[in-house]
Amino acid sequence: MKKISLAIVDNHQLVAQALSKLLARFDEYSVLFEAANGKEMINYVQAGRIPDIVLLDVNMPEMNGFETATWLKNNVPTTKILALSVNDKVESIIGMLRNGATGYLLKDSRPSAIKAALDDLVEKGYHYTDFVANCLVKNLQLEESGVL
Repeated sequence: MKKISLAIVDNHQLVAQALSKLLARFDEYSVLFEAANGKEMINYVQAGRIPDIVLLDVNMPEMNGFETATWLKNNVPTTKILALSVNDKVESIIGMLRNGATGYLLKDSRPSAIKAALDDLVEKGYHYTDFVANCLVKNLQLEESGVL
């Protein structure tokens, strides 16, 4: 069975390396590369290293998660995007989903939650925790009421 390839895009080297070690424990997944920001990720992708899933930090220098997600959506639409952030603000979550993320996970999640999110992305094409689903519902209600 072909392993699902992953890319980790996070400007915090410690976080990226820890994620890489965690993901190496999951037999069906392999880390293709780590990048410190969106520009670095684009270089890998343009060199032919196209991941099935990108674990993407939201806040990064040079090219943030919003810009990187948009680039991926427009240039490599088959790649799934799992946004990873400490930011639990509705605006960030909705913004990332609008820009192409197919899931959003808070960095304080358990390792089992990352595995479940990856499995959902592979099996269903998206992953929404109850928290993210609530944000989506609230956002829709605000749009319908004309507040947004």
